[in-house]
Amino acid sequence: MSKEIESHEAEVGEVEVREPEVGEAEVETTGERRHRGVASWAIRRPVGTIMLTSVVLVLGVFFLSGLPLDLLPNIVYPQVRAGVNNSGVEPEVLEETVAKPFDDAPATTENLVRIETEIQEGRVGVSLHFNYGTNIDFALQDASKNLERARGQLPEEADPPTIRKFDPQQMPIYEVGFSSQTRDLVSLRDWVEYRLRPQLLTIEGVASVDVSGGLIREIQVVLDQERLRSYGLTVFQIIEAIRSANQDIAAGRISSPTREVVGKTTGRFRDVTDVRNLLLPLPGGGRIPLSEVATVRDTHREQRLWARLNDVPAVKLSVRKQPDANTVAVAEAVHERLATLGSTGFVPGDIDFITTRNQADFIRNSVNSVRDAAVLGATLAMIVVFLFLGSLRKTFIIGTAIPIAILATFMMMGLGNLTLNIISLGGLALGVGLLIDGSIVMLENIFRHSGEGKDPEEAAHEGAGEVQSAIVASTATNLAAVVPFLLISGLAALIFRELILTISFAILASLAVALTIVPMLSAQLAKVRFTSGAQNWRLLRLVDRGIDGLRNLYRRVATPVVIRWRWPVLVTSFFALAGALMLTRNLGNEFLPQVDDGNVGVFISLPPGASAEQTNAIALELESMIRQMPYVEHVFTTAGGFLFGSSTAERAGRGSLDIQLAPVSERDMSADVWVQMLQQKIDERGFPGARIFVRPPRIRGLRTSASGADVALSIQGDDLDELQRIAAEIMERVRDVPGLENMQPSTEDASPQIAIELDRERASYLGLNVATVGQTIRTALDGTVATRFTEGNREFDLRVMLPREQFTSPEDLGAVALFPGTRGGSPIYLRDVANVYSTLGPTTILRENQNRVLRITGDVITDIASVGEVNDAIRARLADLDLPDGYGIIYGGEEEAIRENNRQLTIVVLLAVFLVFVVMAVQYESFINPLIILLAIPLSLIGVGVGLWVSGTPMSAPVLLGVILLAGIVVNNAILLVEYIEQFRRESDVTMEEAVIEAGVVRLRPILMTTLTTMLGMVPLALGIGEGSELMQPLAVAVVGGMSLSMVLTLFVVPSAYLVLQRATEKLRGWLLGESKERQPAVEPAGVPATGD
Repeated sequence: MSKEIESHEAEVGEVEVREPEVGEAEVETTGERRHRGVASWAIRRPVGTIMLTSVVLVLGVFFLSGLPLDLLPNIVYPQVRAGVNNSGVEPEVLEETVAKPFDDAPATTENLVRIETEIQEGRVGVSLHFNYGTNIDFALQDASKNLERARGQLPEEADPPTIRKFDPQQMPIYEVGFSSQTRDLVSLRDWVEYRLRPQLLTIEGVASVDVSGGLIREIQVVLDQERLRSYGLTVFQIIEAIRSANQDIAAGRISSPTREVVGKTTGRFRDVTDVRNLLLPLPGGGRIPLSEVATVRDTHREQRLWARLNDVPAVKLSVRKQPDANTVAVAEAVHERLATLGSTGFVPGDIDFITTRNQADFIRNSVNSVRDAAVLGATLAMIVVFLFLGSLRKTFIIGTAIPIAILATFMMMGLGNLTLNIISLGGLALGVGLLIDGSIVMLENIFRHSGEGKDPEEAAHEGAGEVQSAIVASTATNLAAVVPFLLISGLAALIFRELILTISFAILASLAVALTIVPMLSAQLAKVRFTSGAQNWRLLRLVDRGIDGLRNLYRRVATPVVIRWRWPVLVTSFFALAGALMLTRNLGNEFLPQVDDGNVGVFISLPPGASAEQTNAIALELESMIRQMPYVEHVFTTAGGFLFGSSTAERAGRGSLDIQLAPVSERDMSADVWVQMLQQKIDERGFPGARIFVRPPRIRGLRTSASGADVALSIQGDDLDELQRIAAEIMERVRDVPGLENMQPSTEDASPQIAIELDRERASYLGLNVATVGQTIRTALDGTVATRFTEGNREFDLRVMLPREQFTSPEDLGAVALFPGTRGGSPIYLRDVANVYSTLGPTTILRENQNRVLRITGDVITDIASVGEVNDAIRARLADLDLPDGYGIIYGGEEEAIRENNRQLTIVVLLAVFLVFVVMAVQYESFINPLIILLAIPLSLIGVGVGLWVSGTPMSAPVLLGVILLAGIVVNNAILLVEYIEQFRRESDVTMEEAVIEAGVVRLRPILMTTLTTMLGMVPLALGIGEGSELMQPLAVAVVGGMSLSMVLTLFVVPSAYLVLQRATEKLRGWLLGESKERQPAVEPAGVPATGD
């Protein structure tokens, strides 16, 4: 039996000696040594290879099902925010007492690059910006320690500082508007907050459920000043009486040998009647009920902010997810829970609700668009493979390689804690064409040997052995081009890191498939005796004849061009490159392209002093105007302030309309065009004194600059009036810059304020202090929350106030009674101890790195101009602006990200080219051939420039990333060409010129095939079909454009450069070493061998 095995193995050059007692060992012969490596192992072990592949497939499916689905990768912004509240204090006072100590404290924090401070009435907010790559948790701890040291310098009445990490991605992922035709806004909000909200908080992955809008129930105690005076009571006494009465106090325990009873003093208000009947002690003795001096009513807070959904008053519910939760899963779970509650009758029939934002829809559609692009690209690539290979068997092998490589990529993505998003899936879609290049080279070489009449397994061994080192080297050049991107920091690195990792995983997976699955299947399927006869199909014969015709054409054209006109070819290429680069100079710059999710914002800004009613009137007219616009699904309006989560910012002169348009696939116009139409209508209508601007969609959760705006100009200086004057002049100069919209300053004109200057000496003489006076004034203007009223498990404010209608001017405020008259004496009014007058003051003060700044921000309509073009136009218009000494302008906004991105990616490009050169120099043991091959990279830039110019795509981070990918892709064609020139010169007695022409003829088919498969794999992304495709489209345009022209130019420029450099090298070698004849290459390169025809 042993002899039979030995005899059989000798036929294929292998010998196996079996020793059952000890195990199994291999005795290598000369033939077996020749068939070593991963590919030969896979050929000899088809069952083992299939089983290992099945493990990869199962793990790939497992990790795919568990990968979180989101729009963008998880980005950790290196920013920390801190805040201090000091209620009622004006901005200029806060700047001196809080902001300056707060500015100084964190200055020594490690890796801190910028401190921004915003001061508004009653609040100071500080943003600390760190270098990208900084460990934000350590930065938070360091900043907390430093800010804690400043706490002792803050005013005693100021609240303790708060500090947190800044994460713009923690925005609501799901928002619903509730309305009712029968219920009032108080009961509607109560139902949403106390009945519905708890049902959603229990959903897995939900971090918070916030309710805003509507009206909040409140118990109001409206005091009668005259009756208070008649009884000798003060506002302060009323507040303290209510506060002390509304509480339950523990009374201790009563213990006995048989039991123990806990006691308490019951005093909390149970209903509004308890409040009315509260007994107040009088100064002269006796008691009266609260209803004698006040009107107690169960009502709601004064309405200073209006919220409407599609013109109907509404309450908004916003859901946020936990940081690591799956956005789509959480949003869908909330949607399903609401649908279930609605179908089971939990939601009353008189309450209507509309989903105003569901990120799951856009994310799912965007991911599906990228997925469809990948599938379409793979299909197109397979069609090319079939047309070129002319065999269903070969096409099946290549077709099998693609899903296996993709599932292996998903497995590595899961192990690397990546997410499924349009960036990572875009990387996979871009890599579809790359996945099969190595497999094609392996397959063709194996079947070339099989066509020579060899045994299928022997042909697989020999064919795989010839190319496996070449495939590894080619893969190394691809990885060498993209891996340097992982070494840099910056916003672009954070956004596109998962794309680079995904492409790297796909390249490694395709290498493994090409070295194992492809040779194994080639060996096994070659044994099948049945054939499809596809090679006889008319279409395939036409393709073959067409390629033969291209070869003959190339031979006729290349002979004079490459041999006789080599120098003109190189010079012409140089000028073509310069021309292509000139074309891109006028395309403009942007950091990232705009993503059209259909979410448009309209913002209303009225002059300081405007009332909330005026803002609401303008908002109502805008709603009517928007109803007449096409593609509007719903509009959520807020007037008199802003709603964010559960917080309400009441600002009388501010308002916004959140508009959701139909998906882009259902519109015949972009969101930018729609925005221009609405803005034109608003401008034609005209709203005197109001600034109303329409903002196009933005990528939610992505912040490309410190200001969060496309364009930002920071004016530095000390005097606020001078800053506002300069800002007004700048805004006038840039008002009509094409593409620039919605310019607004960070602070408005001085707003009207009421100043109260207390005569401390007189107040002290009368027994009054600042706290008593301040409490009374606050009660007169806004009311004072004395305590909380409890009803069941709900709590409401109990507010003590004076009649609002009595105070409409500073003179009315002077009539507030601070102390009642006693024994027939006159009461003491505010005007007796204070000077009350109107004044003007800043609404907001900004500071940057401890200097005052005024920031002007604006949006860019990308259908008209890019961010770079707009900034260039602004610089041109401000070139002759005369600034006073000590004042300057700093350009920021998205331009900051563009400058940093260009700097970082330039480093990456240079490093990628260097590493590709190193890989090839090691591969060829030569400096000349790698230099010739590297010519493919600048040649590809010609195609990039032409592609961007034809499509009108501006320069951006995705474009530069595409150039980096090209550096690893386009050299493969040059490697194919140069390697065969060397091989032909080594094996045939021909001149260098003949070898160059023959190499182009032979390599035309594989170069054309690999280029077309890679290009067609990316064409669907380049077309930008579907939602969310805008981010990846510029990258695909750059790659497709670069590959299309580089393929043609490589066939002419690389051979010309080869002849020039090799001749120059031989002359130099002859001069240095005394050699006179053409020297044949002594070292066989490990390049990609001939793939056959």
